[in-house]
Amino acid sequence: MNFSKNISNAIKILHPTIYPKYASGSWLYTKDNQKYLDFTSGIGALSTGHNHPHIIKNVKSQLDKYVHMPQQLFNIHQASNELTEKLLNIMPYDYLNSFFYVNSGSEATDNAIKIARAYTKKQNIITMNKGFHGRTYGALSVTTSNLTCKKNINPMLPGVYYSDINNIKCFENILKFQTSPEEVACVIYEPVQGEGGIYSLNSNFLKNIHDICSKYNIITIADEVQCGFGRTGTYWNIEQKCVKPDILTFGKGIASGFPLAGLVTNDNIMDNIGKNFLGGTYGGNAISCAAASATIDIFKNENILNNVMIKGEMLKKSIIDIPGVKSVRQHGLMIGIELFMPDNVNYIQHIVKKMKENNILILTCGNNSQYIRLLPPLNITNEECVLFLTTFKNVINDIIKC
Repeated sequence: MNFSKNISNAIKILHPTIYPKYASGSWLYTKDNQKYLDFTSGIGALSTGHNHPHIIKNVKSQLDKYVHMPQQLFNIHQASNELTEKLLNIMPYDYLNSFFYVNSGSEATDNAIKIARAYTKKQNIITMNKGFHGRTYGALSVTTSNLTCKKNINPMLPGVYYSDINNIKCFENILKFQTSPEEVACVIYEPVQGEGGIYSLNSNFLKNIHDICSKYNIITIADEVQCGFGRTGTYWNIEQKCVKPDILTFGKGIASGFPLAGLVTNDNIMDNIGKNFLGGTYGGNAISCAAASATIDIFKNENILNNVMIKGEMLKKSIIDIPGVKSVRQHGLMIGIELFMPDNVNYIQHIVKKMKENNILILTCGNNSQYIRLLPPLNITNEECVLFLTTFKNVINDIIKC
């Protein structure tokens, strides 16, 4: 019996006719025995694909020990300790040495804002247009990727100001005409914007922002929930931009689909915000920590970052040559495709439907879902990329002919 009618209609479902039964690697299988190549990978959460054997082995081993040890009751537990050691080894800078684990990117955003306000004793926030930081109230208050997820729930968090990306003059004008730097607690940004359309914030823009923030004691928060943990070819996209945020948030692919997110900052900040300031029942859950620890192992053992760079370039070079494609915004295996076609939004939905009919699942992005978004598993194979490209080219050509 199907209980889909009991799931809220407030959830927008991109592929409502698919009922998954099981999955393996880059493939998803349904109860009606259909097989789909999954270029959505759990909206980027399944970094090592579905049910990677090493993930499953590590999780099963942890299940025999304990499932959960609340971080507010005990100093540390083994699964969390092992993960923290591995994360420290892949941090881009040594000063990022103090972690706080939560369950979702939204929670990471909310807590990063709380920390910035408590540490600076200031209140205002600057965020970027087209950015997405989550669906809780605090995270939605700094989100501008679309209006539908914010409709009819105002007022949002006060004291939030919005800058255009890659426009330092716009950012400076906010501090000149809208809020004094002495009242700004933090600036939050995605180094590569996901939901907004796969737009990259360029290095010079971010460096200028960081210089201004350093001058005025403004905390910088890099939201790498979607673009981080190898998605763009390095563990963290800020490594490519050569900037040093005060707080780095992470989530999605870090635990290969198990619910884990968090933030990292330096111990000076964490030690000066007060006791009992942070908490949460399930943060640092042992099962999720075991999955994240195994994910890092896979990255090293299977040379995942190299695969991301090679497959990302391969996909971009082939997609850009397809008639009808206007541009490809590609950062590792985080890819946005814009088309020349009129009435772009309807065409995009038609392409998503046709790709599904050809047993390949893709995503959309942009404020009106007007772009195609690809977030395949980071261990995607050459053969799977070729299959996607062949199918995508045929679908686009058929639509153009019509």
